[in-house]
Amino acid sequence: MKGVAHIASVRRWSGFLLFALVGVIFGFIISSNTNFLNIAQSQPQGEVQLARSTAPRASIYPINANGESPFVAVVEQIRDAVVNIRAERIEKLTPYQQRWMKFWGYPPNDQTEVSMGTGFFFREDGYILTNHHVIAGAKEITVTLADYRQVKAQLMGEDASTDLAVLKVSGGGFPAIELGDSDSIKVGEWVIAIGNPFPSQGLDRTVTVGVISAKGRRGLNFGDDSPEYQDYIQTDAAINPGNSGGPLVDLDGYLVGINSAIATSTGQSAGIGFAIPANLVRSILPDLVKGTKIERGWLGVVLNNLDPIQAEANGLPNARGVFLREVRPDSPASEGGLESGDIITKFNETQVDDQDHFRYLVAGAKSGATVKMQVYRKGRPMLLNVTLGDREQGLSQEIPSQQTPRQSGSPEEPSVDTWFGMAVETATEQLAEQYGVEFHAGVMVTYVQPGSQADIEGVTPGTILFEIDHQSVLNKELFYNLKGTLSGRTKAIALIGYDIRGNIKYFAIKPS
Repeated sequence: MKGVAHIASVRRWSGFLLFALVGVIFGFIISSNTNFLNIAQSQPQGEVQLARSTAPRASIYPINANGESPFVAVVEQIRDAVVNIRAERIEKLTPYQQRWMKFWGYPPNDQTEVSMGTGFFFREDGYILTNHHVIAGAKEITVTLADYRQVKAQLMGEDASTDLAVLKVSGGGFPAIELGDSDSIKVGEWVIAIGNPFPSQGLDRTVTVGVISAKGRRGLNFGDDSPEYQDYIQTDAAINPGNSGGPLVDLDGYLVGINSAIATSTGQSAGIGFAIPANLVRSILPDLVKGTKIERGWLGVVLNNLDPIQAEANGLPNARGVFLREVRPDSPASEGGLESGDIITKFNETQVDDQDHFRYLVAGAKSGATVKMQVYRKGRPMLLNVTLGDREQGLSQEIPSQQTPRQSGSPEEPSVDTWFGMAVETATEQLAEQYGVEFHAGVMVTYVQPGSQADIEGVTPGTILFEIDHQSVLNKELFYNLKGTLSGRTKAIALIGYDIRGNIKYFAIKPS
């Protein structure tokens, strides 16, 4: 698989197309904005959006009691709400492109790029939902309706962080698709995708069907176009070029998602499509309609995914949750009582899966909202109420904590006792200076055996440990006393210290 790509919009050059086709043998296309490997440019773009009805559902059969496909009535109900979107952009030529234009006798003017995508009415008074990447940077947007009328559209609001946009056309009485509840839809349920990429070629309102393959897909890499907040629904309904921004609906005709991307090695559908869930759309839709700032929550923490050894060391049954590697001073997290080393497993009763999921949950809450978090601190559970700050304001005030590593010493292998493959000395200012690190009370790691448990976990010479198994370790005698005390331990052991950059570091080592 080559990767994950937006597929809904199809782009083309006007005027310069023939020249570009000739120039490809000289490498012009490779250097221009028609790079077919770039999902934000000539590569077809797309998105999937899912929705779910809250009404009780009857059993679904491929053929209903009248011998008719259950998809027919749904398609007839919603297809006229699906529109084609034509977005025009001005693409500035690079100096290299300008030179080739002159070489071939063409004026080196900026070019108009046209992309085709899909959208749909979600309100009868002319409001349309689509993907942000379909209309990004457009100077003019034209919508083709079900009756083939072409009307100009106004961009009301856009959000690159979720790949969503709202357009508005004049008029009223348009057929509209109602948003459903994407949280309640289940893996295996039937869904219908409709795209409207090429009405001028008679390929308007194309219908494909499939099932929900998975939910909660996050961390997908679209390259530069990757939305920051992801919670995709995966479907095997074919998402074809030009389908970006089109609806994904259930068998009651409710929107469950907006078609957005596919995983493919060819640029065509391979049965792995992704849709932005309807509930994510609903959460920011009022701001998109009004064109106002989208407020997102902010904590002020640095996260790590929780691994199984850390989970075991803190008495957790599994590795679902996030590990707070750092809590920024004077941040909402700090003021709410969170500390470095805490493990968060629930956010407002929602089980936290990993750091991508946690960021999504925090950003989905409004700034100023107070949220309840289930926290494990040194193996003990607690509940904290934390009031979120404003993400935009918080990020503007953040100062990166990571500093350039200082040169540490490289002592020879010691003849003294080791534990987990590391030897230590009581930390002193002189020893810290020798290793080029900031002094902290604890024990200085002076040697790490290559391939040992400490080495695998990332402990290095110059690390200063100050806590092991939730107990303070301020000198090497306490370190080696704990070695004896925990000699029969089979459960993972938590260690906390400062790395050579001066940042607090958390380790979890499982005795062999």
